[in-house]
Amino acid sequence: MADSILVLGATGTIGQLVVSELVAKGETVKAAALDGQTHPDASVLRFDYRDPASIAPLFEGVDRVFVLMPSAPLDVIAALMPVMRHVVDRKVKAVLLSTIAADVSEDNPYRRLELVLENSGLPFVILRANWFADNFRTVWRDAVRTGELALPTDEGLISFVDGRDVAAAAATALTSSDFDGQTLVLTGPAALPLSRAAEVMSHVTGRPVIFRPIAIADYEARLAADGLPEKLIAERIAEFDTIRGGKASIVSPAVEKMTGRPPRFFETFVKDHATDFVGI
Repeated sequence: MADSILVLGATGTIGQLVVSELVAKGETVKAAALDGQTHPDASVLRFDYRDPASIAPLFEGVDRVFVLMPSAPLDVIAALMPVMRHVVDRKVKAVLLSTIAADVSEDNPYRRLELVLENSGLPFVILRANWFADNFRTVWRDAVRTGELALPTDEGLISFVDGRDVAAAAATALTSSDFDGQTLVLTGPAALPLSRAAEVMSHVTGRPVIFRPIAIADYEARLAADGLPEKLIAERIAEFDTIRGGKASIVSPAVEKMTGRPPRFFETFVKDHATDFVGI
C-alpha cells in the first residue's frame, strides 16, 4: 500500500525543511535530490531533473509528492512537466510550490504547471510563495557579505516569507485534506522595500549593507556573463516584475491559516540567521 511522501529537492533550502517537518510528524518520507548531499532526518535518493528516466522509480510506494523547482538554472517546464505527468499517471496528491502572481499570464511556466493539477481531477494544493527571505542567505549571500545588493528593481514593497513558514505550510498540505483543491499565497506578515531589508541586516550584523537599484540591461548582462541562456534570463527578469508592479506587496493570512501561527517577521529571520550574512 502506498503511504509515503516523496519530497523533491530534499536537500535544498525549502525541501530540507519540508523533510524535517514531515519526519517530525511521523510520516514516511522518500527524499530525493540531485546534489548527493545528506539529510539529518532522512536518507536521500539521487534524482536528476534532467534525466526523465530517474523519475519513475521515485514514485514507487508514494501517495503524495512535494514538487518544487530546484535552485539550479534549469528550464521550469523541461524540469517539472515530466514530474507532473507522473503525478497524473500515478494518481497521487501533489503539493506544488509555485510563485507569487503565477496567474498573471497563462504562458507563465508555473501557471502551466498549476493548470495540469487543476485539470487533473486529483487532490492537490498550490502554494504560491512570495520572495523568500532565505534569498539573502543563498542566492544573494555573496552580495550581502560584500555590503552591496544590486538588483533590477525599485523601492517596491515585498512581504518576504521565511522558508520555515513555507515548509510548515507545505507539510500541513501534505498531511491533511483541509486545503485540497486550493491555491494559497504564502507571505510574511508585513511588506518592506529592499532598502529597509538592507538596513535591518546592517543593524543586526553590525556590518553595513546597502541596496542599489540597477538597470535591467545591467542585470541581464550579469546573468549572461554567468552563462545563463536568454530564456532563463527573461524568466529571471520577469520575476522582478512582481516587485516593480506591486504584486509582491500582498500580505496574506495563509501561513497562519495553515499552520496555526503567524508568519515570522523579516527581522526575526535576520536575527536567526545573522551569522550567514557576516561571512569569514
